[in-house]
Amino acid sequence: MSIPSDIVVIGTGGGGLTMAAELGLAGRPVVLADQPRFGAALEAVDAAGGIELTFRTSLTDTASASRLTPVAATSTDPTAAAEGAEVVIICVPAFGHQPLAEMLAAHWQDGQTVLWVGEPGGSFAAVAALRQAGRRPDISLGDTNTLPYYGALVSGPGKVGAIRKSGGTLIAALPSGRLDQVAGIATSIWPWVTRAESVWETLLLNFNAIDHVPAMLLNLGAIQQPEGSFTLWGAGGTPGVVNVIEALDDEFLAMRAALGIANMTPYEDYLVGQGLAPQNGADLHETLQSSLLPTLQFRCGPDALDHRFVS
Repeated sequence: MSIPSDIVVIGTGGGGLTMAAELGLAGRPVVLADQPRFGAALEAVDAAGGIELTFRTSLTDTASASRLTPVAATSTDPTAAAEGAEVVIICVPAFGHQPLAEMLAAHWQDGQTVLWVGEPGGSFAAVAALRQAGRRPDISLGDTNTLPYYGALVSGPGKVGAIRKSGGTLIAALPSGRLDQVAGIATSIWPWVTRAESVWETLLLNFNAIDHVPAMLLNLGAIQQPEGSFTLWGAGGTPGVVNVIEALDDEFLAMRAALGIANMTPYEDYLVGQGLAPQNGADLHETLQSSLLPTLQFRCGPDALDHRFVS
């Protein structure tokens, strides 16, 4: 399947900008949309004539060249942008799923495909919003368990850098019978994406829930300092913290097993599978410390718990 030509991306964070830029690189006339309160990000894209994208090889890579990628149009009205589009890709933090699902529920039309890419669970929010609205449009929903990129970070107005993963991103469909269609679209854009059995599998393979939350909560004393930065999985990735990450992964594995999901791949193997670690070490701590994660700098502050890594 070739990449569809009628695509709208909703979301102007690092993930959304990278996706829109990826589609622009592929020659697709992508529309980038977000809510009015994020209008400044869209204005920056308009002013620059596109998105300045850098695909990096590591978080400390400063040598890779950037490229201005075209965006066909921008919109501060997600409902108008999405209405009638063949494919809509939504890339927002998990706390943004329900508000967007409720906003868009009245506007979906038969035949559309909606991919929630990044944090899993968007399809559940979409179904709940449609039920509340009393609507049953014939649409295909897709959920990924994670972004197809690592370190997708906005570096300035209209500028983003990211690392393409090599695997570990799964796509599921709701209803599950639409998986061929949903996965076909996803893999046309990101060939390293693989299929999941169901949206329960992607929901229970949320890497951010496994590694972000324990590292944040167990390092509050460091990250709530008034200023400075902290390496959550470097200085903060002690053997004790990693033990909690591994125990949490065991809980996710147990839930997948209880639901009859065949995929019992542990978090450590996915670090390697995503291309974030070169190989499995003697234990998870060694694997994690050999990965790209310890180089990520977290900006400290008293409001650290409001960060999307937790919320």
